[in-house]
Amino acid sequence: MAEAGAPGSGSRAMDCVTKVALNISCDNLLDMDAFSKSDPLCVLLTNTSGPHWCEIGRTEKIDNCLNPKFSKSFVIDYYFEMVQKLRFEVYDIDSETCSLQDADFLGELECTLGQIVSSRKFTRPLVMKDKRPAGKGSITICAEERTDNRVVEFEVAARKLDKKDFFGKSDPFLEFYKQTETGWQLAHRTEVVKNTLNPTWRPFRIPLQSLCGGDVEKSIKVDCVDYNSSGSHDFIGSFQTTLVQIQEGSKTYAAEFECINSRKKQKKKGYKNSGVIIIKKCKTVKDYSFLDFIMGGCQINFTIAIDFTGSNGDPRTPRSLHYINPQGYNEYLAAIWAVGSVIQDYDSDKMFPAFGFGAQIPPSMQVSHEFPINFNPSNPFCAGIEGVVQAYQQCLPQVKLYGPTNFSPIINHVAHFGRQAIQQQTASQYYVLLIITDGVITDMDETRSAIVNASRLPMSIIIVGVGGADFTAMEFLDGDDGTFYSATGEAAMRDIVQFVPFRQFQHGPQEMLAQSVLAEVPGQVTGFFNTMESKGGTTVWKLSRLTPLNTTRLTVFSPCESCNDTHTSSNMAAQCVTKVELTVSCDNLLDKDIGSKSDPLCVLLMSSSDSQWYEVARTEKVQNCLNPKFAKKFLIDYYFEIVQKLKFGIYDIDNKTIDLSDDDFLGQLECTLGQVVSSKKLTRPLVLKNKTPAGKGTITISAEEIKDNRVANFEVEARKLDNKDFFGKSDPYLEFYKQTGTGWQLAHRTEVVKNNLNPTWRPFRIPLQSLCGGDLEKPIKVECYDYDNDGSHDLIGAFETTMTRLQQASRTSPAEFECINSKKKQKKKGYKNSGVVSVKQCQVVKEYTFLDYIMGGCQINFTVAIDFTGSNGDPKSPQSLHYISPQGVNEYLSAIWSVGNVIQDYDSDKMFPAFGFGAQTPPTWQVSHEFPLNFNPANPFCAGVEGVVEAYRICLPQVKLYGPTNFSPIINHVACFAKQALQQTTASQYYVLLIITDGVITDMDETRSAIVNASRLPMSIIIVGVGGADFTAMEFLDGDDGRLRSQTGEAAMRDIVQFVPFRQFQNAPSQALAQSSFIGAPKEALAKSVLAEVPGQLVEFFNTMKLSPPNSSLAPAPTGTI
Repeated sequence: MAEAGAPGSGSRAMDCVTKVALNISCDNLLDMDAFSKSDPLCVLLTNTSGPHWCEIGRTEKIDNCLNPKFSKSFVIDYYFEMVQKLRFEVYDIDSETCSLQDADFLGELECTLGQIVSSRKFTRPLVMKDKRPAGKGSITICAEERTDNRVVEFEVAARKLDKKDFFGKSDPFLEFYKQTETGWQLAHRTEVVKNTLNPTWRPFRIPLQSLCGGDVEKSIKVDCVDYNSSGSHDFIGSFQTTLVQIQEGSKTYAAEFECINSRKKQKKKGYKNSGVIIIKKCKTVKDYSFLDFIMGGCQINFTIAIDFTGSNGDPRTPRSLHYINPQGYNEYLAAIWAVGSVIQDYDSDKMFPAFGFGAQIPPSMQVSHEFPINFNPSNPFCAGIEGVVQAYQQCLPQVKLYGPTNFSPIINHVAHFGRQAIQQQTASQYYVLLIITDGVITDMDETRSAIVNASRLPMSIIIVGVGGADFTAMEFLDGDDGTFYSATGEAAMRDIVQFVPFRQFQHGPQEMLAQSVLAEVPGQVTGFFNTMESKGGTTVWKLSRLTPLNTTRLTVFSPCESCNDTHTSSNMAAQCVTKVELTVSCDNLLDKDIGSKSDPLCVLLMSSSDSQWYEVARTEKVQNCLNPKFAKKFLIDYYFEIVQKLKFGIYDIDNKTIDLSDDDFLGQLECTLGQVVSSKKLTRPLVLKNKTPAGKGTITISAEEIKDNRVANFEVEARKLDNKDFFGKSDPYLEFYKQTGTGWQLAHRTEVVKNNLNPTWRPFRIPLQSLCGGDLEKPIKVECYDYDNDGSHDLIGAFETTMTRLQQASRTSPAEFECINSKKKQKKKGYKNSGVVSVKQCQVVKEYTFLDYIMGGCQINFTVAIDFTGSNGDPKSPQSLHYISPQGVNEYLSAIWSVGNVIQDYDSDKMFPAFGFGAQTPPTWQVSHEFPLNFNPANPFCAGVEGVVEAYRICLPQVKLYGPTNFSPIINHVACFAKQALQQTTASQYYVLLIITDGVITDMDETRSAIVNASRLPMSIIIVGVGGADFTAMEFLDGDDGRLRSQTGEAAMRDIVQFVPFRQFQNAPSQALAQSSFIGAPKEALAKSVLAEVPGQLVEFFNTMKLSPPNSSLAPAPTGTI
């Protein structure tokens, strides 16, 4: 929180959640084919809780290969505070459909994402289902953080390649490799061009991160290979280059590179080359994301089609799938609510056409396959999901269930509107059709043709199968297993169908069904609009695009290439989960202060499927202001397939406590994240707890997608500023504004420099996305104000500039800008300026992220300290906090397991020192405040979390609980090792101390000093309070509400303490949503809470100390290459 009296800082917390790309290769796989080699494919599954594994994705299949390097990467979300279980399964695929049911199993590996990223390159043996070795087979997983959605478009040809085939010519393909610290990593493989020495490959695209990690000077290797159906491909030649060289060379005509075969060169005199590779086009572009389209004005139009065929059974009987039980429920209604509740936020008028099919309808009682369920053909729209449900309930008794089950009429009906939408030149409309059905399709051939035609339109089809029927036909329509074809053999342009059987989700929350059926929609939306161009009513599939309706940004396109069984394109599925930054401002807030104005702060809360709200973050407090613009942003994960409920609460802060219950409530807004992003800028009235208006107060929330971790470092001063104060001089501060489609948006606010017309502000940093959206030519506005205690700050002057201009600044030659006050300029003749702002430095750098440090070799050292004071109670008594129940648990053990299970993946040897404090220990029975649980001072380490638990159980009956409760000895003990680590020149070691305690600290002064000293070291402290004690003192140590100070007034350099009371997690909800940010079981909820701040603390410390990862040659600085 900002210091009292000053405008809040614009800095925001470091992103602790990111994307990780996993690249897979295998060696020595089992050979399951009789006359050739295995044709391997890798499947990735994840597990959130229980025995259920969810498939994430699949690599391409590689023919005839026992040592495959898969070019398709898995891109998944990474959370430090979660144990993310992964399973990699490798199969030998012998069918064209790539079905796993008839494939041979080659082995699997189960591990955690934490293990992979902390190893960076993770190699393990494969095992069979019964855990026996899968021969000598092994799997290698390389992890890389993925934060960039730029791609490179290529057009490549070759001439005079070496002939490698005895009969005919070569069948060449290319492989592009990225240089990493663990060797060359395959980034892309082209298709094979048959029987030619002068091939031209189809245009292709490679993500910039996959190709060069965003560094255009990094080496790239290109191999040219002759394809052989046996899998023993012949190497033709290769070359190395950089993206800069390619782009420079292709500016005029083409960049040409000699293809060199080093072995042939050694053996053959006069050898020149094995051909020439010609790169005609190499252009770096940025894809529009799903949120670019949604926030750019694209409407998602939702249509519902309900199966009224006779196989559903008589709706009046409880056995019928259409029977509505006394609770108002059946499977049809559940599917409508689940999907509709998510998707309705993306349709501005929320009017949904709803149809039935397969019933005899009044008055003629003829069978219809697309009748509006409100029986109004001219206006089949229902008002919201509630309207659809009401229309369904009223329709049901008026129709006679009949048959057959035809899908094609309703698909063609929606496709008609999709065809009209594609005539527009912008991505303004997308259509999602939800079909809910119970049985086998009667018009399969017509349905296949309808789907193939619809695949060329802005349209997706979701099919939910209800009841217990055989849904093989539905699964066939879902093209996940390969390219989908019509009965005449025409291929679909893309996969647009997603099928799920409702029975899989019958006993789970509705959100699980919605997540499953909607997961592919964002990728289908971006895949379509990024690759389509409308010309004269015909659809052309090429490197082109349809742009969002309300945007001027440049973008790129994504060719949807058909799968090639031998060498599949490395294009990855669209990243459907991303970061959204929410900027909040308010107007006309209630005034709760006498003699001044309210001092507002905004708190953001989120809710999962239950009614409980969880605090996400808070803005700074803005003093004396009824129309605040908060500088601190909320950065949250965005999931299309989940209804993410948000609550913004506004409070008038008049004290320094973190508790909001004693502050005046100014109003709140409840909404969903989907509503915010689809509006881009959402303004709503604030209401009080009883839902009455909060005066005339309103809140405005602006949303922006964030995908850039570059920051601009500034050093700024000013001279001869206008004097705005009657007594004394001005108290100036600066505000930096970003230009957006909805106006100027505050990006950063500096501190106030008191009583000075020639101020020098402390160096500060602004995320480049917050400042200019990554566009160095976008206008930036800087305003200079004189700070007043009453909140009526006086504008001194302003100027506009760009990052390009600012970056010209240097300490010897600053960039100087006249500060202009437009009102003063109009009134005063001869007005020049209101002062000059001098930018001495503006350097754009890319900061190291948490994963840069972890994957660069930084070790997280975990230490446990357990409270053995007498206030815990006799361990033999069930009332004691140390009493171990018959199930083998107590709160101390739960805390150890919760935190230890996550953090152990980040310590290579998994040897954890574990201590106790506050007990009398044998043999002297003196009180000790840092005794090893294993009673071995020379070696206090325990083997893994299990070792800590075992040592605790053995120690408990051997000590006498006593007192007092002193934290400082154990903090200073760990700080001693952190101090030694700081002597190194790289970020090699970070220390996390977990203290589990039941009560009030006795040595508060010493503990405060110890924490202040530790704040200058690579160290974080987690405190878990067990039992029902008053933990006010613990909350004081957690510096979230301001900077902790020692008794002598010395301030902590940073906040390193995180405190949570265990009782908050004892009754945590049991459900967990796959791949969501909501944690279910109490252990996971506790771990998420206490570890959430550690990544940011680690990054903040090492970036402040300018320490690089130990195993990285990556420089965080320039940024022409970013």
